[in-house]
Amino acid sequence: MLGRDQGSMLAALLLLLCSCTAPAAANLNMSALCLMVPDGMFVSSQADCSSYYQCQGATASLMSCSNGQYFDKDAQMCVASSQSTCASKSQPCLGKAVGTFQADSSSCGGYWYCSASGALSGSCPAARTSIPPNRACVYPYQYACTVSTVDNGSGASLEVSLNLCSIIENGFYFGSASNCSGWNYCQDNVLHTGTCQNGLIFDVNGRSCGYRGSSSCAQVTNDPSLTAAAAPSNCTTSGEKKAATACNQYYLCTGSTYSLITCATGSYYDTVSMQCVSRMQARNDCDRCLGSTKTFVNAYSNSSCDQYLYCVNGVQQAIETCPVNYYFNENVGSCVYETEPQFDFCNPTKASGVPATTAATNTTTSASTTTKATATNTTAKPV
Repeated sequence: MLGRDQGSMLAALLLLLCSCTAPAAANLNMSALCLMVPDGMFVSSQADCSSYYQCQGATASLMSCSNGQYFDKDAQMCVASSQSTCASKSQPCLGKAVGTFQADSSSCGGYWYCSASGALSGSCPAARTSIPPNRACVYPYQYACTVSTVDNGSGASLEVSLNLCSIIENGFYFGSASNCSGWNYCQDNVLHTGTCQNGLIFDVNGRSCGYRGSSSCAQVTNDPSLTAAAAPSNCTTSGEKKAATACNQYYLCTGSTYSLITCATGSYYDTVSMQCVSRMQARNDCDRCLGSTKTFVNAYSNSSCDQYLYCVNGVQQAIETCPVNYYFNENVGSCVYETEPQFDFCNPTKASGVPATTAATNTTTSASTTTKATATNTTAKPV
């Protein structure tokens, strides 16, 4: 039997540990998540405690700890399971002290009580949500939590609750997936948000607010699994498609709701054919650094190929313009004089790049030569 103090604490926790109505599950997009954090950072995997990701631009590389170790997001390293705050889905009380509580990784409002006889499941009162490591139930606005679907590495999927601060290191600022000027900050696994002032935007790698030239807002993907934002509304026609923010994604109507779909590696969503096509064929107004290993790539345009993007690790850092009468060609890697590449995503009219004045001069010269030759030939004819 629980002692009076333990019973009171458990009763209080039962009032505070909560079960909220979870939103529809969405596929956790690790590429979009990695764009929100600085290059080189490690982020916990929700599939299991021994796995984690290393982020480099939009690339998330899955890694694993050695046997018996769990990944500690705050230490940014693998540690003994007893030292980790991570609770395994299959063994939530493994390495945890009797009498402690662990959050249920598959529910925003679920928790586990580690008793002497094993893990006992519980849930918070309605309209509340559980929050580790405080082991208390709070209102949803105090603990941003959504439900996402992740791949457990064996081809199968499982649903998990997602609070960004349960997988991202405490104590530093990172970007927002929905606002270029927005920032997030984790303190004791509680998410705090804010906005840069005076027109500044948040620079993910600099971890601070700055002028627009210092960041491209590549972190803004509006991915619903990261923002808890709904997919586009008014979905009435099954099979209808809409472009998403990221080049390689689109929304597909499945009858009444939109699902976020990601194209295969190396492909972008083409907004004209409404299909995933090769990156160089896609007509999509998006950050074309995504998925490219080049330092400079063409920018999207519906009129000219004279602009290009400066990329670092597949993320746009700046946009530049070639000199007058020069056009950028990413296959060459430089601005080329009076030769516009025939890329559909920046030259839909298939213009040659030769200025109209130059073309007119060449035509006039050609006409003059022809007239002169004809007059000479006429004069040379015998009478």
